[in-house]
Amino acid sequence: MRRGALVESAHRGRVAVCDPEGRILESVGDVEGYAYARSSAKPFQAIPLILSGAADAMELTGEELAVACASHNAEAPHLVAVRSILHKAGLSEKDLQNGSHPPLYAPAAAELARSGEEPRVIHGNCSGKHAGMLAVCVHEGWQKGSYRDPDHPLQRWILEIVAQFCGVQRDAILLGGDGCGVPVFGMPLGSLATGFARLTTGENLPAELAGAAERIGLAMRRHPYMVAGTDRFDTAVMRGSRLLSKSGAEGVYAAGSSEGWGLALKISDGASRALRPAALAALASLGVEVSEEPRSRAVRDLHGEAVGEIAAL
Repeated sequence: MRRGALVESAHRGRVAVCDPEGRILESVGDVEGYAYARSSAKPFQAIPLILSGAADAMELTGEELAVACASHNAEAPHLVAVRSILHKAGLSEKDLQNGSHPPLYAPAAAELARSGEEPRVIHGNCSGKHAGMLAVCVHEGWQKGSYRDPDHPLQRWILEIVAQFCGVQRDAILLGGDGCGVPVFGMPLGSLATGFARLTTGENLPAELAGAAERIGLAMRRHPYMVAGTDRFDTAVMRGSRLLSKSGAEGVYAAGSSEGWGLALKISDGASRALRPAALAALASLGVEVSEEPRSRAVRDLHGEAVGEIAAL
């Protein structure tokens, strides 16, 4: 981050670009070092909706599949889609266990505050993922109250799916607790890139997994607003390119191209402000320019005047 003539702050990070075989095509930094996938794993966590048959049995729409992969803004269309998944599964908001926080979109948070209403679980950015998980449990006849437990059949299944996509032995994945209370997956950064290469191409996957990946990816690309929302990076990338894009907390980003590569990025100090310029620079090195997304962003003072910029070196 530059302010005037000085570099005022700097953020370091790592980038891996891999093909579906797991070969490293490009890299910056230690791509064998572990990182938690955080919300970049959500497309993998939605795969059981397809494999179980729940998506077809409940006639889930493309928008509903996309919000099951989302870190959404809690804008009105997101809430409608999450409630629809719950309704089709015979559930209610009370069944969600993802925790509550104000909507990520500031105008939606302000509107909620003006109404005098406290944020509810459905406003949490992971409520779509949790609604999808609950739908699978209902379809399979599994316990709903313990669906977040790492030993629950659903979470064990998701762990196996993540291992297959990312080319990692299941026992080599480090499990932690994500912000919403379900397991989070720690793996080499290159393995996450491999997972996104397979997610977008279907290569090096069993036919059933490849078909599920195609359906999830199509839903996300057709409905990018449902994956994030207004003024969000993933929505901008999928609207402005042909990529599959999913960000995560603590400076994690992953993308995949049908041309045969996946990219994973981790900002070392977790700074979210560094993610956009770093990701755009990494994508540009692969020949991908995201329309209407500048590679640098102005730093502005309280009068709205530009006094510096945030850009990748």
